[in-house]
Amino acid sequence: MFSNFKERFMTALAPDLPPLPSSERSDHHHRRFGSQQMPDKFPYARPPFLQLLTADELRASADHNVRPIIVPRDINLLPWGTGYAECVNSGKSEWNEDQGAFCRQVLSDPEHKHPDLPYTYFGIFDGHAGYGAALAASHQFHHILHETLVDCIELLLPRDTDSVENGRLNPKFPHPIYFQRRVTKDELIIGALESAFFSMDSLIAQDSNRYRDAGGCTACVSLFIDGKMYVANAGDSRAVLCQRRANPPAEPKDDSVIEPDPLEASCYPVPFSADHTPETERERLLNVARLKPHLMANQYVAMEYAKRPHIEDMGQRILCRQGTMKGWTYKTLTRDDLRMPVVNGEGKRSRLLGTLGVSRGFGDHELLAINTGIQIKPFLTPHPDVRQRDLTQVVSIPDEHNQDGDYGVLVMATDGLWDVSENEAVSRTVFQTLSKYPTEKHRYTMVAQELVARARGKINDSGHWRLADSKAAATVDDISVIVVPVYQYYKEHIEWTQNYTRDLEKRRRKAQANMAQEAQEVNVLNGGVIAEEAHVEEEEEDGEVVVLEAKAQIQSESMPLPLKLPHAEAEEVLVVEIGESPEQSQRSSHSTGTGTGTGTTDKEAFATAPDSQKERAILTQEKQQQAQSSQQQQQRSRKSNKGKH
Repeated sequence: MFSNFKERFMTALAPDLPPLPSSERSDHHHRRFGSQQMPDKFPYARPPFLQLLTADELRASADHNVRPIIVPRDINLLPWGTGYAECVNSGKSEWNEDQGAFCRQVLSDPEHKHPDLPYTYFGIFDGHAGYGAALAASHQFHHILHETLVDCIELLLPRDTDSVENGRLNPKFPHPIYFQRRVTKDELIIGALESAFFSMDSLIAQDSNRYRDAGGCTACVSLFIDGKMYVANAGDSRAVLCQRRANPPAEPKDDSVIEPDPLEASCYPVPFSADHTPETERERLLNVARLKPHLMANQYVAMEYAKRPHIEDMGQRILCRQGTMKGWTYKTLTRDDLRMPVVNGEGKRSRLLGTLGVSRGFGDHELLAINTGIQIKPFLTPHPDVRQRDLTQVVSIPDEHNQDGDYGVLVMATDGLWDVSENEAVSRTVFQTLSKYPTEKHRYTMVAQELVARARGKINDSGHWRLADSKAAATVDDISVIVVPVYQYYKEHIEWTQNYTRDLEKRRRKAQANMAQEAQEVNVLNGGVIAEEAHVEEEEEDGEVVVLEAKAQIQSESMPLPLKLPHAEAEEVLVVEIGESPEQSQRSSHSTGTGTGTGTTDKEAFATAPDSQKERAILTQEKQQQAQSSQQQQQRSRKSNKGKH
């Protein structure tokens, strides 16, 4: 209730402002599915960084009589102080069908073994036959682009020593040497952009069964990644890199000679895209028609004529060329030559099948040619032209303070700007405006606003828009301009490179410390084992020496034993005799102490000894033999261990 009252109130105050688009309204963009109207996939809105959040602001931005120039309220929303400005058409379409977008993302290694790679993307889309395709591209293209970059993330992320770990390549992180053909990073990024364009067009085709006809749009995209700038374009939107030479040293002026403005003389544009129109792509379109004549359905002819044939010229010779021919030839005019050519008109007035003024872009899957009803999409392609520039190779002298001139200022705009502005004029406007605002943070926004204002012109008393400098007709189309300061990105890239170098150095130091610690632990472990074995051997050798000394001492002494045994068994005899009783000791001493002069031998003593002593002597001899054999085994094991060490 309140919304309806508010809408009527606004209409009464400003009857020229259009109502907001709604899926409940019936217009030429709607298609019916059964008895229900198909909705829009995305509600109409302007780019989010403009912050036009209310319905009143949207209506005000689409005022065809005033054509207000809209700029971001908060310039901090766009990176590097990038400028943006737009204005609606003068009545060509109900709403502004242009869209702008930007995105900042990071490519991250899932295993966190490699540093993150940031990138920034800008896109500008010019819609036709509706705003749906441009709106869908502004919402979805950056997601598709990110997915295509993630697919080759292992080849894009920086590598430490070519990803060699412990002398072996990591199979989970593929290296280009695994490929049979050399693939560079530039080719990977260009391939990601091309693949994203095709995927975006396929997504619009899939949505045609669920949502209302989105129409079509051109696309101009710039990608800043890894210190390089890539520009991909499909359609008649354009990207131009505006550059300026450093000012030469001042020379004495001659008042008699009118010298040009040094600022204007030093500015020059570098095109970073090519317009794709039926005129510029006439060769490709005629070749498609020649190879697939069924696409023309006998309604068109794949020929180009030096002049438009008429029925009065039947049977006469006429200059023409076909398909990929570079030169011209004669042929006799027939009735088939009176059909409409696939491409007719010249310049900006050239049309494909007499209907569409662009030959590449997104959408147009349901667009039909005027009067014939033939589908135009088979002649269209979303394939972009991609150009790149390595910013790390730019030579800039800091003392000249010409960073914007050396690195350039990238101007991306829809055809509303380029229809009435030449590349050279745009380049001059860029640096003239920057010179007026040398230090202001919003200087690039002022550049975008100035470019839009010059292309829009001013309205005269008759209600026509005219250019301010030449009184020629201004553009009647939507105008959208993005001004990207390339040097500001390069400064950000240098900072990222320094951080990456420090992070890489920390990783290397940490890896070296870990390797040193592991080596030290291994050495300590091996040294402990060797020292323990040496200590055991030393103890065994010391023990052997003591035993041998004891044996020698026992052998040298003449002991009063009833039975003499070998030297190796003397120690066991001592142990046994110590355990005898006093009475046995007295008897033993008495028998041995008084028998020194009788000459009694060991055998006789053993024979005359009591039975208990005989048994004891036999047991002692067996024990001595066992001890002797165990000592021999220990000696052999010590010798073998010494050989090993």
